Amino acid sequence: MNANFHALILAGGIGARLWPKSRRSRPKQFLRLSKTKSLLQGTMERVEALLPQKNIWVVCKPYQRDEVIQQIPDVRESNIIVEPCPKGTAAAVLLGTMTIERHDPDAVISVFPSDHFVSPMEKFIDTLRVGMEWAKQTCSVVIYGIRPSGPETSYGYIETGGTAGGCGGLSCMEVTNFHEKPDPRTAKAYFQSNRFLWNSGMLSFSVAVMKMLLEKEPFRIWAPLSEIIPQGRHDPERTLELYARLPDDAFDTAVLERLARCDGRSGAPDVPALVVFPCDFQWLDLGVWESHYKMLEKDENGNAVSGRALVLDSKGSLVISEGRRLIGAIGLRDMVVVCVEDAVLVCPRKELYRVRELVEALKKSDYEDYV
Repeated sequence: MNANFHALILAGGIGARLWPKSRRSRPKQFLRLSKTKSLLQGTMERVEALLPQKNIWVVCKPYQRDEVIQQIPDVRESNIIVEPCPKGTAAAVLLGTMTIERHDPDAVISVFPSDHFVSPMEKFIDTLRVGMEWAKQTCSVVIYGIRPSGPETSYGYIETGGTAGGCGGLSCMEVTNFHEKPDPRTAKAYFQSNRFLWNSGMLSFSVAVMKMLLEKEPFRIWAPLSEIIPQGRHDPERTLELYARLPDDAFDTAVLERLARCDGRSGAPDVPALVVFPCDFQWLDLGVWESHYKMLEKDENGNAVSGRALVLDSKGSLVISEGRRLIGAIGLRDMVVVCVEDAVLVCPRKELYRVRELVEALKKSDYEDYV
């Protein structure tokens, strides 16, 4: 493995789509959704199979640092990058990039969200190694798209164009557009077209390519990041002031979607290419309830039930109860009911893409303490 290959694990989210289990005080990446390890620990295990520990970095919010150290003690404390204040994934990824660049100007960085299930490990490792090598050899940003197994409404989609090239026996494709989580009818059309991939959120790029990209006008808004990484004396107040001014955008919308609209195929040859490697390994985003429905064992009527629950005359539903509360349900059809200590979610499976909307509404209501 190339010594310049690095991993950046995103561990700073709050997991709004997994409400009410995931909260600001106990975000999804720290939850033990299996019997043995948390989502963050599972991510670290995968990345350790890919890269040496000294090349693994974690970015998180200020109030999450202690939990990161406790959960993944193998990561070097010097490799834990703490955001000056909470921001979106665009600021987090770019802060991580510039921090790693100080240690290795020739770095090729792969970004990993901390809420995925992947199997088998061997195919995941082989695919990521090919993508990292492509990012090293070309002026490209590489993203990893998952071949859909059905018309999923909880994931974002990547629309592909023609074949861009090949590496290590795998082909990569041009990216023509990104699409947010669709409604059921649109998701079905995406699935049937065979031109769309699920957006895994994983990507690879070289520091040189990302720095070149940030010099272009559509991305100049992130220029203050170059002042945030201390070259000499560190001024915490100045750092916080600069970081607080940055947009709260996701990396996909702030960088990747803009790159898809202005890359070399659109008449701007000095802009890095954006390519996607279609992935054949099994992948689930465990930050959404639909993935938990898929993973849990089903009864003869397609119900996935966990905890204290009794379900009658119901089909295709997810029912989860945590603690001592009992859920009694009758006549459910493709519904989700999740009960935790102080809150309950009731939602049709086809509208799970709106859970984030519910969380935003809670923030603006008298129930902000439940977020």
